[in-house]
Amino acid sequence: MPNPALSTLDLVSLIMDSEVRRLDFAVLLHFDREIDANDLARGALSARRLYSTTACNVVHGRWCPLEPDSCELAFRSLGRGESKGLIEQFLRRPFDLASGPPLRQAWVRDAETGNGCLVTKVHHCVADLLSVLAWIRHQLRVASDLERPCSKPAAVVPPALAQAPPGAKRNPAWDRCAPLWTRPGEASGEKRWTTSSFSHGELAGISLAECGFTLNDVLVVAALETLQEWNRIQGYNGRRVGIWLPVNIRRDAFEGFGNASSRIRIRRDYADGLDIADKCRAVRSQINLARERGEWIVPRRTLLTGIPLRFSAPLVRRYLNRPWADMGSAAFSHVQKWPGQDDPVFAGLRELGVLGAMHRRHALIFAAVSLGERTWMTITYDPALLWPEDIAIIRDRYLSTVEAASRGL
Repeated sequence: MPNPALSTLDLVSLIMDSEVRRLDFAVLLHFDREIDANDLARGALSARRLYSTTACNVVHGRWCPLEPDSCELAFRSLGRGESKGLIEQFLRRPFDLASGPPLRQAWVRDAETGNGCLVTKVHHCVADLLSVLAWIRHQLRVASDLERPCSKPAAVVPPALAQAPPGAKRNPAWDRCAPLWTRPGEASGEKRWTTSSFSHGELAGISLAECGFTLNDVLVVAALETLQEWNRIQGYNGRRVGIWLPVNIRRDAFEGFGNASSRIRIRRDYADGLDIADKCRAVRSQINLARERGEWIVPRRTLLTGIPLRFSAPLVRRYLNRPWADMGSAAFSHVQKWPGQDDPVFAGLRELGVLGAMHRRHALIFAAVSLGERTWMTITYDPALLWPEDIAIIRDRYLSTVEAASRGL
């Protein structure tokens, strides 16, 4: 396999990684059934061959294939002890992209229940969540003998990105959203999380054509209302909050493996007295306008192309951290439709968690995935800035807002 260069989105994730905000994320699949660890390892080997950048390290901005024995260490079976502690220990170890692969897994079997949790930790420089879900699906299909394993490394096929409209501008001129109230102190490199689920029931039938908004818009409004209320009860009720929202910018919605998620800002700029449906339409209007104007644009040529990383990275890092750029009050993501969500290999899940990658300005991130009749929502947070009791209030407020929306719509 030749050594392909990292894309602009890959490089941004690489250079923005820091000890305080590791740009990695994790997918936790808690199964109600036992799966043989050897089958999972066999599926992981096939997935690393099919999506070959996950079997590489990064050298001078290029993907370089690792020796096979290095990749074997990327999958571990952990069968002793209390499962949550093992998961936390596994997730705590940072990536060394110069010497190891950007994707690691652990199969953690709970000693008490016998159930297992498949933990997939990924550095954001190699893939977004849609691509990682495809990776895991292939692994599980090979492990279940539903698909033949890939026998040799496949060609790297990154996602082709959509063409931005003329005059697209990534950072429109506006004031920054209100920061989220947090406990006093400095950000840490630690992550904690809590996962909840709810039946999206009738909300899943909401259509853009009939209602002017979607389930995703309902969940975005719930996030905005929750953040605004959190600031209000803390006496921090000044500027309006906003969220940093990912958008899939693939030319073809699910083609290619890698990074194809950009970000737009959605603000709580609607009137307080609007009903839930009109709030959802206001959010949908913002999303449509941001898409049409190309706020999600990713420059094809930047300082990262043509200049060695050791020179360009500090300049790009300073530019991306400029204080006047608006990153919203927190990040939110929701994957509603994705290839394989009806695949039988995802049946019998007791819990589906996504631990998000947080920006240095954020104290928490909401990350949701819809599967079957339920939506799983994980709040990942920095325990130095928000305490478990704070997150419990935020979580309960979010769930109650979604429940009220379900009744009202």
